[in-house]
Amino acid sequence: MKTLENTTSIELIISVIIGLMTVYLTKILVMKFYLKKTNEANPYKNLSFMIFLSGTIFSVSYIVFGIMEPLAATIKIMGTTNPSLFGLLMGITKYLAMFLVLGYTFSAVIIYTTYKLFSMLTGQLDEYDEISKNNTGVAILIAVLMIVIAMFTKQPFIIFVESFIPYPELPTIM
Repeated sequence: MKTLENTTSIELIISVIIGLMTVYLTKILVMKFYLKKTNEANPYKNLSFMIFLSGTIFSVSYIVFGIMEPLAATIKIMGTTNPSLFGLLMGITKYLAMFLVLGYTFSAVIIYTTYKLFSMLTGQLDEYDEISKNNTGVAILIAVLMIVIAMFTKQPFIIFVESFIPYPELPTIM
């Protein structure tokens, strides 16, 4: 029972840290990219930018959230196969880092590709210019597009990440 409580506590702490880190890193990267494109003085006063930022943060967080189930399974497996606390923490750190890199990379590629494809399909529309002009319609459209694509791609991403779970070897009968 104590092991289950410890495992749950570790998962809870990791979840909070990953959530905060994901929101913060996404905000920083989107801000840098947006300011580079628009040179807007204070985008926090622009409702369209805030909608765009919120949609991006939600999309990235939704995809990265997909690592929690495989990570929980990995922690449980490692908790039963690794008797030392140091070995368990090192294993959790290794898989956490790997799953996070996969999650952030996958979400960045998906969000960037989605934006670029949308941008190519709407060649006459400069999305960043419209967002900087506070065109909320464009911001909502891009945010919804990113959220929908994140929803469609999360499950295949989870399946991919699950392929890295260190399941114990099963004995072969033949």
